[in-house]
Amino acid sequence: MTKTANEKTSTWLQFKNGDREAFASLYQQHIHALIAYGCRLCADREILKDTIHELFVELWNSRDNLSPTDSVKFYLFKALRYKLLRLEKRHRDQDRSAGSVADHLYKHFDHSIETAIVEKEEFESHTALVRKAVKRLTLRQQEVIQLRYYQGFSNEQIATLMDMHYQSVSNLLYNALSRLKEAIKVHDLIASLLAFAAFFG
Repeated sequence: MTKTANEKTSTWLQFKNGDREAFASLYQQHIHALIAYGCRLCADREILKDTIHELFVELWNSRDNLSPTDSVKFYLFKALRYKLLRLEKRHRDQDRSAGSVADHLYKHFDHSIETAIVEKEEFESHTALVRKAVKRLTLRQQEVIQLRYYQGFSNEQIATLMDMHYQSVSNLLYNALSRLKEAIKVHDLIASLLAFAAFFG
């Protein structure tokens, strides 16, 4: 059964008070979504796993100083994004000739999504159509679609995550949906969006 917002907030407070079961519950609730989103920011699965592990270790060690939050998921996504982009910058500074980790990730977006998420069910026939349409989107359009419709974040939260103005997010989302609708026939749209959810899930 899906936890309500109040139950999730309660779990966060219990974790802050040192409850190890609440901490384990937070991990179990969010790990798959973090992996799916993390694949957008890191092509190397081992680095991603290590970074998520480090994130949760830091959460536990600093739990006494953490602020209350209305959205644990948003808090974790923001923290993971910050850590991965900081790691990318460090790698870039160490070896500029190698190019950025982020650029490498984006070039291998489709591959990383397919290989990094555990135990994916076989895609239905509409998946191929959706994937073809998704490839026509820009990388930022792909990210905003994922965050809005398959992670459930508001435009305001996405603006914070992606370091963009609210209106820019709205424009980006509108343009992404318009391009998808052009690529997918209207009568296939609903079924295709379900496959799209599996693609990003």
